[in-house]
Amino acid sequence: MDGAQIRTAYEILGPRLVSVRNRFSPAHLSTRDTLGPCTELGLAFLPWSPLGGISRSAVDDPDAAGPAPDTPCHSPARTRGVSPQQVCLSWQLAQSSVAVPIPGARRPASVRDSAGAAGLHL
Repeated sequence: MDGAQIRTAYEILGPRLVSVRNRFSPAHLSTRDTLGPCTELGLAFLPWSPLGGISRSAVDDPDAAGPAPDTPCHSPARTRGVSPQQVCLSWQLAQSSVAVPIPGARRPASVRDSAGAAGLHL
């Protein structure tokens, strides 16, 4: 969904439109321009695959396994002593007050790590 589509949907639905879900991460910035209309209209922006590019997955590379090569999130993570995932989520939260990245997690430690992104200031 692009900015024009968001505005059209809001014209039709009004306050019944409450969120927009687009793929968005440091490795997938093509929908970054939709943050403006979402912020302006007060719509939650829910990035799907918010950690895309930090760890390999079937979404990013179905034939690969294991961590992705060094990404822009790795260096600041090492400097701050946190995970690249936490840096990635913190960066997304800083993009707009309506950004709500919701990463998947299988382990309690991953959930705790992701929650720490809210307190990390880049």
